[in-house]
Amino acid sequence: MSTVAKFLIVDDSRAIQSIIKRVIESCNYPNLEIRSASDAEAAMEILEKYTPDLIITDWHMPKISGLEFCQHVCQTYNNRIPIGFITTESNMDKIESAYKSGAKFVINKPFQDADLKTYLTKFVPFSSNEQSSGKASEELANVMTVLSSMLKGQAFTLEPCPELKLADYSENNLIGLFGENGKTPPVNALAIMEMSAVGILWALNNDQPAMVQSFIKNGTASNDQLDEARKFMDEFGAGMSLSNKNGPLKLARSSIVSRQFPRLEMSLKTNEGRADYKLNVPGIGAGYITYIKLI
Repeated sequence: MSTVAKFLIVDDSRAIQSIIKRVIESCNYPNLEIRSASDAEAAMEILEKYTPDLIITDWHMPKISGLEFCQHVCQTYNNRIPIGFITTESNMDKIESAYKSGAKFVINKPFQDADLKTYLTKFVPFSSNEQSSGKASEELANVMTVLSSMLKGQAFTLEPCPELKLADYSENNLIGLFGENGKTPPVNALAIMEMSAVGILWALNNDQPAMVQSFIKNGTASNDQLDEARKFMDEFGAGMSLSNKNGPLKLARSSIVSRQFPRLEMSLKTNEGRADYKLNVPGIGAGYITYIKLI
């Protein structure tokens, strides 16, 4: 991203344009430039002279649909400009076609500010170090405290990372399902912890750092060995859901699931909000954790 955060909003509703603009402005980018277009044709003309860091488009528009516009942007600019949808479209086959065409996210209308802000800061991070060098965000402050205790003072980082693909996870992963007051159904969110992260939490909490590689090699863990990972997952999910209207979500149940589990792949794509994090412990290893707010 350049020193100026640049956005292009494409929607035939002036009201929706204003709402999206307000959410972008609430992120407090040090330098910000927002341009808007009421249809895809106008947006294409803007793109001839203006390169945004992120495009946010509607789906159902006159003349050229948002899906066609997405395909044009991804093909013309070789996927260099991330594009996402804010739309009333809810057909799963059509949403799948959007992802296949190159869309980075699909948010359904009406939407919560927090859901959009998750993607704004993910695809257009602050150009300076203000975001990472300041105090931890409210959502992760408690998580970092718990993690520091579990890692027994070992130096570590837990930082946002690019969105993981299915192949990036280990063969088997710890999946946690979250609900209000720890009850499901419905499942409001899920977390995925791949086996390297599980191994790091168990090995350091039990003073056996050399065991991390065995977790990765074996690809599984006993219920007793999963205790530390589940404890962290519970705190992680609660921290990530502080904005939930009925209070933070709690871990309802968890289990080891293969990455080939069909519903896992679907959940990675059909969600309202997603955050991927890399847990790195110098000299020990790194693992990945994903939090997904389900539709």
